[in-house]
Amino acid sequence: MTTEPHAEPESGRRSPWPWMIAGAVVVIAAVVVTLVITATGAADENTAGKPHAAKPGYDLSTPEAAAKSLVAAAKTGSGDTLLGLACIGRPACVEEHAAGMSQSDLSVAQSTIRDGVFELAEHLKQAEFTKAVNGAEPGMKDVPYRTPEMKGDAYLTLTFVKSGDDWLYYQPTS
Repeated sequence: MTTEPHAEPESGRRSPWPWMIAGAVVVIAAVVVTLVITATGAADENTAGKPHAAKPGYDLSTPEAAAKSLVAAAKTGSGDTLLGLACIGRPACVEEHAAGMSQSDLSVAQSTIRDGVFELAEHLKQAEFTKAVNGAEPGMKDVPYRTPEMKGDAYLTLTFVKSGDDWLYYQPTS
């Protein structure tokens, strides 16, 4: 009986199996990440145009409460959190209150809010808000406020619009 000799690996040469297994793991991980991103994107598409629930910890039930929540969100330093409390951060609100805004203008306005989070936090850190009054257009409410730096009877306002159950910050275009 003759047997074939088994080829022994050359000394110094390693098996390709660890590299093949590592490659398979990378491919599987990429597929899982792609599926997660796709599933998340699909969920966002299913809710597009519908009012989003208020972010946890922020009261958007009245214009005055929304103004205080805007200050709290600015203090976090997160531009995305701040944007979530603004009309232009919610597709349904944009559709209802800023339908004429181009996509380019919308992107610029969103970036302005994100980028201005620290300045807004600093400006409003000691703001005192008063009762909301009717805004420039029907459905808008202005929340007057003062900061310690203001002299005399000076005051500024934050404007809010109702979208779904939430009052959201609205920056009218000039």
